Amino acid sequence: MDIIALNILADVPPVTKCWTTACLAVLILTSLNLIDPTKLIYSYDLVFKKGQYQRIFLSVFNYGPFTWATIWNIIVSANHLSFLESSYNERRKFLWLITVLLSLIIFMTKYVQPMSSLGMILHENLVNFHFKKHTDEMNGGAVGGFIIATPLLPYLMYFNMFFSQGVSLFEISINFIPAHIIYYLDDIIAKLYDVDLMKTPYDMWLTFQAWRLKDNVSDLQEIEELN
Repeated sequence: MDIIALNILADVPPVTKCWTTACLAVLILTSLNLIDPTKLIYSYDLVFKKGQYQRIFLSVFNYGPFTWATIWNIIVSANHLSFLESSYNERRKFLWLITVLLSLIIFMTKYVQPMSSLGMILHENLVNFHFKKHTDEMNGGAVGGFIIATPLLPYLMYFNMFFSQGVSLFEISINFIPAHIIYYLDDIIAKLYDVDLMKTPYDMWLTFQAWRLKDNVSDLQEIEELN
C-alpha cells in the first residue's frame, strides 16, 4: 500500500497531492473501521438540517470501499486533476474553481440526492470543465469502431445512464451543469465582455486596493492643482 501511495503522489501538483492524500486517508481509515462507513453518505438534509457538516468533508474524499477499482479511480482522478491544476499559473484560481464547483453541486443536491459521493461528482465536473477548456488539444477516442471527440465521451455514459439505467436527467445533470456554468462565466463571458467573473476573493481585494490607490492619487493631484 505504501508503494502504491508513493507512486500515486509522485510528481503531482500540491493541491492534487493534498486531495489524493486525503482520499487515501479516508479509504484506509474506513477500511480499518476508524471511520463509520455510514458517515461517508452525503445527504443535504442531514448536513443542513441536522448540522452534520463533516459529511461534506468525508464525501468529498470518498471514492468507495477499499478495492483495486477504488484505487484505480483515485489514480485516474489524480491524473486528471494534475493536468487541470498544471494549466493554472496561480494555484489560488484552481482552488477557487474547486470551491465554486462544489458550492454549485451542493446547491443542486438540495433538489436531488446524488447517486455517488460529492468527490466523484466534483471530479466529473472538473473533467468536463477541462474538456471544455481544452477541446482543441483533445484527441478522439474509439467507441464501437467510431472515432468520438474526447469531450463527448462523458455524454455517452450519461446517455447510457438515462436510457439503460433509468436515471433522471436532473440526477445526471449534476455531473456536468456546474462545469458548464463555470466555463460560461470563466471563458465565454470573459472573451465577450472582457470581464473576469471568476476572480478569487484575493484578486478582488487586490483590484479594490488598486482602485482605491488610483482614486487617492487622483484626489491628491486635484488638490495639488487647486493649490
